[in-house]
Amino acid sequence: MEENRWDRARRNFDLTPLAILAVLYGALQWLPFGIFGWIQNEDGLMEWGSVVMLAIAAVTAFKLLRQRDQSFATKVSWVLFFAICLLFIGEEISWGERLHGYGIEAIRSVNTQGETNLHNIRGFQLKGLLHLGWAAFGLALGLSSWISEPSPISPDRRLCLYFLIPAVWYLGFEFCRKEGHCPITVQNHQEIYEFIIAWGLLMHTRIWAKRRNLVRSSK
Repeated sequence: MEENRWDRARRNFDLTPLAILAVLYGALQWLPFGIFGWIQNEDGLMEWGSVVMLAIAAVTAFKLLRQRDQSFATKVSWVLFFAICLLFIGEEISWGERLHGYGIEAIRSVNTQGETNLHNIRGFQLKGLLHLGWAAFGLALGLSSWISEPSPISPDRRLCLYFLIPAVWYLGFEFCRKEGHCPITVQNHQEIYEFIIAWGLLMHTRIWAKRRNLVRSSK
């Protein structure tokens, strides 16, 4: 029997990001009592889920870094990946301020949330650098899988939707925010797309952990 396009797509790409968006926008968005907001708003379920997944990815990257029989470039790449995960986690939880209550007043005073993090500094927000930064990050990871061999900083092509979909959304959101109008409503659902990227980074480390026999492959 000839393979149809859908089956070919499922075989070649991880379609989980599409499933996440279908469930969120096709069902959960219409639930009562503000459930959708509780899931995807600031400090919601998806934001903390992103932190957990990034933490697991960071731990896995550290384990991979310690593996023998790797080139120096590979080890440096895992160090970079580990540092990126820590940066994202730190910024997401305002470097622990939400847990211990201490922060840096000089940063708080120019921060749109009044917290100690860099990504919500007023200048970044007004110029759209945060959104453009996420778009660039997603494009770099998603497109690198098509032009280079898989590496610690270049995910498998199968995972490209985890990064390309958020990149397109961030570009669209920033464009509509600046123009003040859009043919479709583009709401600030940033945590959803950060969650998808975090999931992609977690899957990336899991694939490498399987290759290095750090976890069992599911059959």
